Amino acid sequence: MESEAESPLNRPAAPPFRGIPTNEIPSPVPLHLMLARTDEIAVWMAGVNVFSTCLTFTVEARTTVTDRLLDMYGFGKPQPAHTPQMLLGFEASNGTRATNLPGRSTGLRANGGSGSDGQGRIDMILHPVPPSGPLQVYFAWPHFGIDETRHTLDAEPFAAAAEQVIKLWPATEPAPNGIDFNDRRTAELGVPDGGWFGATLEKQKPPPRDPNAPQRINFAVTSDPPEE
Repeated sequence: MESEAESPLNRPAAPPFRGIPTNEIPSPVPLHLMLARTDEIAVWMAGVNVFSTCLTFTVEARTTVTDRLLDMYGFGKPQPAHTPQMLLGFEASNGTRATNLPGRSTGLRANGGSGSDGQGRIDMILHPVPPSGPLQVYFAWPHFGIDETRHTLDAEPFAAAAEQVIKLWPATEPAPNGIDFNDRRTAELGVPDGGWFGATLEKQKPPPRDPNAPQRINFAVTSDPPEE
């Protein structure tokens, strides 16, 4: 039975998420965490980049079962032609929880992904940056026979990396409707004169067409109309 101190009302809530900062160069943290591995599937977490307000990472999977696409998105939104969803969650040292379970929004969200036969990946955002201390990572994928597992990470490198983020310029609110999608003009390629790109572009140009080369003729065969 859950105690009063452990009830959802007493757990810290994630602050509102305002997007990945566009005025920052993130600080990378080396990480390669194997979340699960069986004879059918392997799932791992890697590619952590830390911003001042959040961190991004990638979960990748490979499987020998190719009858469906891998549903690595979650958040209770099943997709046709996909497997049942994988489950991913985090609990920081201050008790903040973030998951891809359905229901109320937490500090975990998807940030794009891709997949094909036998493989899949999902880019994700976790906010805020976990404080120093143990960070519990929970994973399960019952469809593949993977019961709930827990991995413990030291979150101190994430907290330290947040202090090393490079801020390019003061944060500003993006201008509404700043891009005119009705502008159909095509931009021209700009190559500096007299440099490496200019010289390489000349080398990559296709040779002039041989005027004596056989000409290609496109034609189609149609049936004669039926006689009256």
